[in-house]
Amino acid sequence: MKLSIFLPLAAFLTMTAAEVAHINDDWSPCLNRCLSEGSAVAGCISQYDTACTCTSPAFRDAVQMCLELACTADDAAMALELHEERCGTPPS
Repeated sequence: MKLSIFLPLAAFLTMTAAEVAHINDDWSPCLNRCLSEGSAVAGCISQYDTACTCTSPAFRDAVQMCLELACTADDAAMALELHEERCGTPPS
C-alpha cells in the first residue's frame, strides 16, 4: 500500500527535477515563465511535455497571451523557434 503512494511521488519529483535542470539560461525569465504558465493552463506536466504542448491550443493561446502582455518581441521570436525545434512544425 505504501509503495503505491511512493511511486507517483517519486515520478513527480523526478519530472520536477528534470524540468529545473532543463532551464536554459539563454532564454529570458519572462519566456520561461510564459512557457511554464502555458503548460499549467493546458494541464501539461511541464513545458517540456511536448506530447501535450505541441498539440494543445490552450498551451499555445496562454503562451501567446503571456508573451504579448509581459515579454519582448525577442521573447516571442524565441518562442516560435522553440516550438519549431521541439515540435517540428511552426505553431498553427
